[in-house]
Amino acid sequence: MTDVPHVPVLKEETLGFLQPGKGKRIIDGTFGFGGHSLAMLETGADVLGLDLDAVAVETCRRISSDRHRLKCMPISFRHLDRAMAAVGWDKVDGVLLDLGVSSFQLDDPAKGFSYRMDGPLDLRFDQEAGRTAAELLANSSEGEIADLIWKWGEERASRRIARALVRARTEAPVDTTGRLRTVIEEVLPRGMKPQPVLSRVFQALRVAVNEELDALSEVLAMLPGLLRPGGVFVVIAYHSLEDRMVKQFIAREKRDCLCPPDLPVCVCGHRRVLKALTRKPVTASAQEEEMNIRARSARLRAAAIL
Repeated sequence: MTDVPHVPVLKEETLGFLQPGKGKRIIDGTFGFGGHSLAMLETGADVLGLDLDAVAVETCRRISSDRHRLKCMPISFRHLDRAMAAVGWDKVDGVLLDLGVSSFQLDDPAKGFSYRMDGPLDLRFDQEAGRTAAELLANSSEGEIADLIWKWGEERASRRIARALVRARTEAPVDTTGRLRTVIEEVLPRGMKPQPVLSRVFQALRVAVNEELDALSEVLAMLPGLLRPGGVFVVIAYHSLEDRMVKQFIAREKRDCLCPPDLPVCVCGHRRVLKALTRKPVTASAQEEEMNIRARSARLRAAAIL
């Protein structure tokens, strides 16, 4: 397979910031179906595609069979430094992180990412490692479940839902997406639309199972040391937790001092390492949103290394 049935989100905006071209090395930390990577390969850039999903990795390898400037690795972007060392790259010119879950993952019931289809309650990007969402719910206390639903899903009914899940698992395991949906719907007030609540709970479980925000925090911290001066990173986020983390990282690292403003002199010794390329998040056009529903919640931020 040399072409992929995938429409990458904010493709032109991403290319505009990364400026891929001949001789440049770019890392696509979330390869997916390779839409962004293919566009960068067409400019003559060398691309290293990373992903934990087995289908994405196989897609990358098929594409690389006749596009030799594409390298593929089955690894999380939180280990960006390891991936670069493995292929002999010291510094790179650009990094792209298109976060969250892709459409092909949502459409596969076996992965358990969507409450719209019944399947195993898995939610792992890498289905060969770590514990599933079903195992997480089976082995966590009511308080732990409530806390993760609130922290990672920002769901106000977290305690009510956690209580219902603990009660339900005494009767039968909560190990399918359909059963999880039923348990949640049964505790919601009459007339309340369940879809937003279901989305937040599934998001919270996915973030917890895959340690998504930990991974994002780790990779952001290492980017200044892995990008060449003038190198650019682009992050496309789909929920407020991710976008807030990227926003705060850029705001901090573009400043020379992090001391409280009432201190007469700087004592922290912090020096800025990047400049922001986006004053506010870049969003999709109305036309792109109409063509690609995933683009509706996309928020792109970019920065360059000094």
